Amino acid sequence: MLTYLDHAATTPISDAAENAWREAVAQLRATPGNPSALHAGGRAAKRLLEDARERVARSLGADKNEVLFTSGATESDALGVMGAARGARRLDPARRRIVVSAVEHDAVAQQEAGAQRCDYDWEVLPVRPDGVSTFAVAEPETVAVASMSLVCAETGVIQPVRELVDEISGRAWVHTDAAQAIGQIPVSYADLGVDLLTVGGHKIGAPVGVGALVASRAVTIDTDRAGGGQERKIRSGTVDVAGACALAAALTDAVEFVSARAHHYEKLREHLLAGLPPEVHATTTAPSSPAIVHLSLPTAHPEILLLKMDEAGVMVSAGSACHAGVTRPSEVLLRMGRNEREALGVLRVSFGPENTKAEVHRFLRALPEALAAAQNLDRRDQ
Repeated sequence: MLTYLDHAATTPISDAAENAWREAVAQLRATPGNPSALHAGGRAAKRLLEDARERVARSLGADKNEVLFTSGATESDALGVMGAARGARRLDPARRRIVVSAVEHDAVAQQEAGAQRCDYDWEVLPVRPDGVSTFAVAEPETVAVASMSLVCAETGVIQPVRELVDEISGRAWVHTDAAQAIGQIPVSYADLGVDLLTVGGHKIGAPVGVGALVASRAVTIDTDRAGGGQERKIRSGTVDVAGACALAAALTDAVEFVSARAHHYEKLREHLLAGLPPEVHATTTAPSSPAIVHLSLPTAHPEILLLKMDEAGVMVSAGSACHAGVTRPSEVLLRMGRNEREALGVLRVSFGPENTKAEVHRFLRALPEALAAAQNLDRRDQ
């Protein structure tokens, strides 16, 4: 029996999303059409697309005209950071700084090289030892975009996005990647006050390959990709209509059931933390997503631990999925002030709606033997 505890990397397609996708595909097969076309098939596809857009907007407290469909969170982050930065500098050449938190996902953090090639100053906000980002920004009138994840994808720590907005609102645009927050904590575009918000489909039960960017009409986004400009003249390419319908269905469920799911995750989290061996503990006690538990382990070989856990039928990760397969210290923990060995020995457990207490117990049973195998290799290294 397999136990999947890596939902922060990707989560299975939900029943609601699958049903919405199948219904959309059936309609598109019966009446084919590109949503940009003027004929009956095009108009039918357009109605499906706009209904999905309306549902996404309603779920997030946004206007439907603020919702752009994308291929996923990575593309949304690219548009929300570099796209908006280009637009800001075109409006005001003095806005040449991009400010990001120290706990960003690679989809944001890896934009640094491109930003520097385009002559932007890339600045990283310090993070406290508990994993919470600072939010003081000097001279915000020269900032093009400030980006801060709502929930850190690695540690699960909730970040002070609203405080960042209050700090610089009206003087710089604020982007947040909410991919790891939706369905785990309440998320409202209106309440956060951000200008740009990223949604990732496969983190909430939609298929891989679909996402959204909620972007204020007041924000100018300059894309570096030429094309038909199907999404508000910003994002080009024929929109995946069935994928958009699936995203809308998954998002509707995630928002509607967020309280019940958060309660369920908290119970699983409590059970997991209570059953850990004494040498294993959470990396932070800061307010966090109830669905993500980030653990510190006394080993420099987390890859061995993961393989042994996998042999026992338990699937977890050593951190962000984009770092999978590479044994290296966690950049997030290093920035939190941990030493290199502490930043190596980390494990991320992340829950989904279908996980059970019995599965957490299965994880706890497998952990000691897996940790012992990793520590055996530690001793050979000495």
